[in-house]
Amino acid sequence: MLAQIERGLERVLRVIAYGGGLVLVGLMLLVIYEINMRYFFGRPFRGGYELTELAMSLIVALGLPYTAITRGHVTVDLLGRWLDKPVMRWLAALVHLAGAVFLAYVAWRAWIYASGSLRWSDMTNMMRIPKHPFQYAVAISLGLFALVLALESVKTLAAGKTDRQEEQ
Repeated sequence: MLAQIERGLERVLRVIAYGGGLVLVGLMLLVIYEINMRYFFGRPFRGGYELTELAMSLIVALGLPYTAITRGHVTVDLLGRWLDKPVMRWLAALVHLAGAVFLAYVAWRAWIYASGSLRWSDMTNMMRIPKHPFQYAVAISLGLFALVLALESVKTLAAGKTDRQEEQ
């Protein structure tokens, strides 16, 4: 059951990450456009910096949950040998759960901030692009990351139960 949930969530997050890849392609095209406009026509694109900032926030937001579920983050494994023992798995599950709770809180606060940004009509300076869609994307991304960590916590505890059943 957990494996099916994880596979389904991974598929959804992969599609979202592909969206981040499309934004990255758009950002590359923007850079090419900016260089050509500056070099050949002496007219730099004035909103390029703002679009780059917004695109980068989307790229990170769209790729972060998929990177988490595929364990693509850089990690330093100092205690892995001890925490992987069946007796200590509860501690690994607790660490994942604490991370999930923390990220859920940050996602909630980011959502509140984005809602305020929508109410205040917060926009970029030069191009007047509303900021709230990008802020909502970051909040949703953090929420999905929290969901991945909660799933990892449950999987770690379930692996411990499976180990105990096999011992009997």
